[in-house]
Amino acid sequence: MGTGSAAVAAKPSPDAEHLALVADRVAAIKNPVLQKEIAGGCHLLAGLGFSQELINAYFTMGILDDSVTYQAAVAEYTRRGRLEGERQGEERGIQLGLNQGLKEGERQGEQRGLNQGLQQEAQSLVLRLLPRRCGQLSHEQELAVRALPLEKLEALAEALLDFDGPEALDAWFAV
Repeated sequence: MGTGSAAVAAKPSPDAEHLALVADRVAAIKNPVLQKEIAGGCHLLAGLGFSQELINAYFTMGILDDSVTYQAAVAEYTRRGRLEGERQGEERGIQLGLNQGLKEGERQGEQRGLNQGLQQEAQSLVLRLLPRRCGQLSHEQELAVRALPLEKLEALAEALLDFDGPEALDAWFAV
């Protein structure tokens, strides 16, 4: 339980004197169960007007262990702390997820833009070179070239160097 007035400096303050008097009276209670219950109540009530350091000089925290009120308060504040921690963790998780999603989206967007640019440039090059090797393209041939994916456009760009007329283009599409 408490350490009595010897725990306080040589000249105690009026607050310390009052708390020491209460601690001495509680220590004088002969029934240990009643003494512990009253000490716990005094400890709690002392928190309304005295500093924690001063209270700890006369009462130990262990006396509150059996208090249902203290246990309920500890459980409630533990629950509140857990909920607040979960909320903060969720917010951080959402923010991290958004940041990662944004970075991934930017990376994918850049890659798509690059691929589209390559696709358009390959189409443009092939559509400029084909008429030189095959003559004027039909509307269907031009649409077929525009529908080709990048890999096929690159293959057509290489193949058209050997074309000698419109039939070569039709034969290439037939394969």
